[in-house]
Amino acid sequence: MEKIIPDREVVPNLAGIVDRDFDNYNFTPTNSPLAYNYEEVQIGWKWERKEIENYLIDPVVVQRTIRNKIPSMDSYRTALDEVAREIATYTAARYALHYFRFTNSWGEPIQKVFGSEHRFPKRKNQEDCQTKIREIVQRDKGDRIITVDAVLEKFAELLPSFSPGGFHFDNYLTFFAGKDLLCGMENKLKDFGFQAKASGVNSPIPDFLDQIFKKIEREEDIWKWLPEWEELRLQFTNANFTAC
Repeated sequence: MEKIIPDREVVPNLAGIVDRDFDNYNFTPTNSPLAYNYEEVQIGWKWERKEIENYLIDPVVVQRTIRNKIPSMDSYRTALDEVAREIATYTAARYALHYFRFTNSWGEPIQKVFGSEHRFPKRKNQEDCQTKIREIVQRDKGDRIITVDAVLEKFAELLPSFSPGGFHFDNYLTFFAGKDLLCGMENKLKDFGFQAKASGVNSPIPDFLDQIFKKIEREEDIWKWLPEWEELRLQFTNANFTAC
């Protein structure tokens, strides 16, 4: 991203956009992208939601693209809500680990589904998450002064907000990992009729995403679908980086 600043000598309004990932969880969603600065210069934006998959699984996007592929939007929303409950504790653990800059995922690697390796555990209850936090911190802390207890305390602090009824849970399409939500929906996507079509991939997720992509590519004015997309377009249209 730092290359954007010198490259503006050629294209003054050059900008970038990146996933937010786990960088910030202490904000109230406003359906607006977050400014992304490098050395106090704005070089673009971060998506407000954690990663790009968070937008693709949004019921608004699903309804506009593959509504005819699922039994009903109510069944889709119910499946999404159920998975959010299943991964809530794991998500809090991931944030706690990232807060101290440790590896923040575990489980079996899921390859050829998202274009890169993604790990997702089968067991995600509080005790399992505490065990994995201990293992990861003890394995990776080296000569750092951070302790296992400090990370576990952060996990305990975050857990209520990421659990059902908490602020971050209520905004799970912003703060939870879209890839994790998709992994948790694998069986439900199979029930909906999506299939594992790609060679060597035993998952309906690529089929589900591919059908959304194909529909998006044929549509015009998709920036009107979600408020954040519309706001990003407006901000970029009005941006002037020539003074940077």
